[in-house]
Amino acid sequence: MRRVLGRLLFGEYTVAQGTVLFIGAFLASAVLGIVRQALFNEQFGTGDDANAFVAAFRLPETIDRLITGGVLAGAMMPVLVGVAQREGVAAEALLASRVATLISAVVLVIVAVCIAATPWFVRSVLAPGFSDEAVALCSTVTRILLLQLVFGVLTTVLIALLNRRNQFGLTALVVVTGNLTVIAGILVARAVPAVGIIGPATGHVADSLLHVLLLLGGLRRNHVRLQPRRDVADRHVTAVLRLLVPGGLSSAVNYAGGIIDTAFASLAREPAAISALHNATLLVGLPLRLGGIALAQAAYPRLASYAERGDGAALRRLLLTTLAASMALVLPAALVLATAGRDLVRILFERGRFDAESGALTALLLAYLACGLPSYVATELLGRALGALRDTVTPLVTNLAQTAARAALIAWWLGSLGASAIPLAFVLTSTAETVVLALWTWSRLRCMPADDP
Repeated sequence: MRRVLGRLLFGEYTVAQGTVLFIGAFLASAVLGIVRQALFNEQFGTGDDANAFVAAFRLPETIDRLITGGVLAGAMMPVLVGVAQREGVAAEALLASRVATLISAVVLVIVAVCIAATPWFVRSVLAPGFSDEAVALCSTVTRILLLQLVFGVLTTVLIALLNRRNQFGLTALVVVTGNLTVIAGILVARAVPAVGIIGPATGHVADSLLHVLLLLGGLRRNHVRLQPRRDVADRHVTAVLRLLVPGGLSSAVNYAGGIIDTAFASLAREPAAISALHNATLLVGLPLRLGGIALAQAAYPRLASYAERGDGAALRRLLLTTLAASMALVLPAALVLATAGRDLVRILFERGRFDAESGALTALLLAYLACGLPSYVATELLGRALGALRDTVTPLVTNLAQTAARAALIAWWLGSLGASAIPLAFVLTSTAETVVLALWTWSRLRCMPADDP
């Protein structure tokens, strides 16, 4: 039993095995996520507390996507692969230590500035339609959630080191355990009403700490040691930063779209618009994770390895295979969400203070969002392929164009369509972005050698 557990957590996986593992992890996480959201909806409904909590995520999540999260891991992966192939594991550990030290220092400064500026940001940018009480509550929750960024850098570096070795077990375990502490926070709020929305907010911070503790076991197993470094500058760190800056800006622009959605939703004629949009996005996120992120995460280390070796034929085959597999997964899911979403929302969420009117709006927004699933998934995979080719500028350009067009369409349609304008604009602009990325990626791949070296 111990040997089997060790193989699951620390063994090397193929792309297919890794995909199955991540699909299982995302499914387990989705079950816990639905439990979490059902408990949250029952406890807080769609009132000021819930709206403040949902809105409070926007600033921490934007920073996370700008610097840490998938962006840092994506920027590190091709460089880690190249360093490990050419200079060995010791050089790889040195690079990871330098990156972790540098980015952690930057994040600490940003968190301090954001904590000071949070009330202005919430009132002026994030939720201009909030009351004074909602602004105050949202500011408090935002400041709590900003604390999890302190642990986010180390988590990302640890995941990159493990995934570079195709050791996906602990990464998948982190996915599975992601909602446990948040559920605990909601239960505390139920048992002690005075805790209120602070309970689940604190649970998110505890979740980040739990991730670090779990991943450190994998680092020890690989005999890799991270240490704070004073000498943080070298050519490999520079290479990571060259990928991180445009990649981070691209992700920040993408998440700025979420801020735009929240701001417009706060101005929509439907009082439950913010919470309904959040719940619809949660449901669409499951097939997106299963059909796109699971495949992309499992394939990315090998995409980067093929790109570093200049093996264009293998890279093209793997990309086409993952795209075909992803479409086979998400097209049926999109159809189900678009046609049966109302029943799904009723079963999962309609209880307590989450009433039928909120459920109907959630189902409507869900149907619109589901139509864009193939585009969301394809963009995820195409972005990984470009990242493996060390091109993070193209996704930045396409994200800028997509977000600008999306904001313009929402502003144009909001008065006549209400909250529905938000997912409709997202689907239309996301589809156009996917087409542009596909054409550019394929042109890049055609320039690589036609035969395996």
